[in-house]
Amino acid sequence: MYMFQKSKLWAHYHLRFNPLFRKRLKAVLAQKEWDSSKLLLKQQQTFIKIFTDAVSRSQFYQKLYTAHGVNLRQIQSVDDLSKLPVVTKNDIRTNIDTIYTGNRWLKAKGHTSGSSGTPLVVYRNYRSILEEGAYLWAQRYAFGYREGMKIISMRGVLDKAETERYDPYGNMLYLSSFNLNKENAPWYYQKIQAFAPFAILAYPSTMEILSNLFEELGYSLHVPYTFTSSECLYDYQKEKIEKIFHTTTVDWYGNAERSIALEQTQDRYYHELPLYSVNEYHADYTITTGLINPSFPLIRYLVDDVLLPEDTSIGKLPRIKTILGRYDDQLLLPDGTRIGRIGAAFLDIAGLEYAQIIQTTPDFFDVNLVVNDRFSNDSKQKIVAQMKRKTGPSSCFNLRFVQEKDIIRTPAGKFKLVINTASL
Repeated sequence: MYMFQKSKLWAHYHLRFNPLFRKRLKAVLAQKEWDSSKLLLKQQQTFIKIFTDAVSRSQFYQKLYTAHGVNLRQIQSVDDLSKLPVVTKNDIRTNIDTIYTGNRWLKAKGHTSGSSGTPLVVYRNYRSILEEGAYLWAQRYAFGYREGMKIISMRGVLDKAETERYDPYGNMLYLSSFNLNKENAPWYYQKIQAFAPFAILAYPSTMEILSNLFEELGYSLHVPYTFTSSECLYDYQKEKIEKIFHTTTVDWYGNAERSIALEQTQDRYYHELPLYSVNEYHADYTITTGLINPSFPLIRYLVDDVLLPEDTSIGKLPRIKTILGRYDDQLLLPDGTRIGRIGAAFLDIAGLEYAQIIQTTPDFFDVNLVVNDRFSNDSKQKIVAQMKRKTGPSSCFNLRFVQEKDIIRTPAGKFKLVINTASL
């Protein structure tokens, strides 16, 4: 059994880390040094190639553009993207096989987390998997991580029954994220301390849970970096994680569809990735055109997340000031105002372990809190004051003290700070 598992680890490692991957990583690192004119030219060429292939090989795009009367000869560059119709999640759900243009024997399935309903299935090919890995590793390279350094992964790879697994080829220790409780906290602490990793890979909410457990037991660690992804990283989570682990959090924003990705860099802002996608930013949503998965082309694909850039010009690489998350995961006020990044209301609150806002009507919301013995009336008043500063003095909400089991998560176990089903 051991030899079988070891051979699987060897095969998995070499599928992801091989000469093709290293070639792509070298290319991605080089692209970061290109000037804007060179990047723009390559972006134009890549987009036109994807668009041309989609038109000639994808039944979905052929029908879509015919139905919308698109003059294909007018599409000469990314500047012409606005002439094309938008593609939605429902389009993918009902046309997945006619969107795909690659070899039907070589496609791999990817899944969204299902946070907005039924999980979405998308297709990827080997090239796009290598591309995604190269961009991820390029970010880690920028923070000093190199192949062979010790790293811990707590990203749901293991289930509740398998608590740990060591990959000797990647020098990676996998720890289950499904057994995090007070009884097991000393075991997790000892494993992390003994392994002494350069970095931890995890969901933000997983690190928040660990931080709460370690704080309650008086534990602290030093892990140079924590690479988070797959969930929104809230300010109060970042504060807590960095305090307990004496670490620097580095976040990655992306989607399972591989139509957009943003990396956090040393300046703490999020940045677009060169030649990963073309993005169009709007007040309530983002439209993305992926450039790394041509066999499953997503051209002008609607993403529900709200991203606020400093420069919205297509063809440039703007710095993203704020990631608000999905439009329906923001607070809604009676006058129609929507408020994102509400996590700042929970910064520096003694005794607060978890917070989650539930809103079903625009004139009221519940703030569910999980607290410990250090939570005091001062803590309560501080939350109220900080919430009022964010939402206005007349906002109506109720603080509800609940248990950890009452905190709502997606089917994939991911956490959202605001769950909003209200409408005006």
